[in-house]
Amino acid sequence: MALLTLMGILGLSLFQSLDPADADVLGEARVAKRCYCDLQVSDDPFPHRQLEQLYLTSENCSHRLNVQQFKEPVKIIANMEQQLKNLVQRINEFEEEYDGELYSIISFRIIEIEIAELNDVLSQLQEACSKNQDELTDLVMQVQNITSKVDELEQYDRLKVVQEHRRNVILKRSLTSCQNALLVTPTPYVTPQSGSCSFGRLKAVSSPKSSMLNHFGTSYRYGSWGKDPLPAPGKEDQYWLVILSTSNRYGTKIRVFSSYSKFLTKGTFSDITFQTYNAQGSGGIMYGDAYYYNCFNVGKLCRFNMTTHEVVSATLPFAGFNDKFPYCTLSSCYGYTDMDLATDENGLWVLYSTEFNFGNLVISRLNETDLSPFESWNTTLFKRSATNAFLVCGVVYASRYISSEIEEIFYMFDTTSGVERNDLNIQFRKVSPGIQYMNYNPRDRKLYVYSDAYVVSYSLTFE
Repeated sequence: MALLTLMGILGLSLFQSLDPADADVLGEARVAKRCYCDLQVSDDPFPHRQLEQLYLTSENCSHRLNVQQFKEPVKIIANMEQQLKNLVQRINEFEEEYDGELYSIISFRIIEIEIAELNDVLSQLQEACSKNQDELTDLVMQVQNITSKVDELEQYDRLKVVQEHRRNVILKRSLTSCQNALLVTPTPYVTPQSGSCSFGRLKAVSSPKSSMLNHFGTSYRYGSWGKDPLPAPGKEDQYWLVILSTSNRYGTKIRVFSSYSKFLTKGTFSDITFQTYNAQGSGGIMYGDAYYYNCFNVGKLCRFNMTTHEVVSATLPFAGFNDKFPYCTLSSCYGYTDMDLATDENGLWVLYSTEFNFGNLVISRLNETDLSPFESWNTTLFKRSATNAFLVCGVVYASRYISSEIEEIFYMFDTTSGVERNDLNIQFRKVSPGIQYMNYNPRDRKLYVYSDAYVVSYSLTFE
């Protein structure tokens, strides 16, 4: 954990591994029921290499300032002092030998030689001093640079250590919570009977529980994602993502991830290309190991089998398509959202509009095999007045745009009782102004949203 004090943490995600064959983020095989954390670094790590380089530079300066470099001028000065003494002694001897007030020519010549030697020694001393002065100037500059960099590292430490210590405490607490959760035996999921619901009406929507940019980038503002509420054996943890092309009209493939950790970390995935019909609009959903969507450029629904890649299509009677009855805000519409597939505890649904119902919302529960409607309900909600909709236990909930930060669930229609209301006033916070996709998953009771290239999930609270 101490290592975390050397880095900034962008995000912390805790996962529980239930499949021993599922590989973790580090690429190692995970044992069943193991907690681990996924760290993403946003700040640069502590520059330990720079610190090591400073240490080496400082050590080099110490060597260069070693006394050995100054022994040469010391020797020269000692030699000069000795020669000066010899010269003074020589002159004193000549004065004692003075005869007729004339020095001998040999005596003068000896003095000249010794003075010349003294001048040579002086030149050597000046050269050594000049060399050491240049060396000293370079060392002073290096010391100044080292001092400046050490100050930067000291400031880095002041800013980061306390903050990272707090994050470490949160990380330890989260890991402890995860490990405690593993000790609880999960209740097996039981698919409820049609029309049954053990909880009441929708009461509130949480703040975003997870949010990240889709894997293709900000250019892909339309798409859908989620988890199969009726998965095939072995695909219980699978997540899927479909993005529409830059025209915001159609998608050509489904990207599948074997687990949520793979989805979050953009790990191993498989791309499955649509056959016969591409998907039009962002209203498609995964259900029973098949992807259901509006077939491209026609008033039909398509069912794409994820295992066999077989495509089944069927006309949705009188349904508007190609932007005839999309979801809208006051200022604009979400293109090609005419047919909105949905799931709940009762099965598979489609939300759309017809001219016979004057552009108002029509609800149909579908046969999963041949895509024919079991039952249909006409509502009084003008579809263009809503930004999106989803179902929970046979109750349709529709939302509308309030502001760039707030969305409001204002409408409901109960297919069991026929009760219709438009005064719910259930507001929730958005990560981006637009909502191009919204679907409820009865398996985990989460709301999956695609918002201006961001994939978001919410928890729902019921009465």
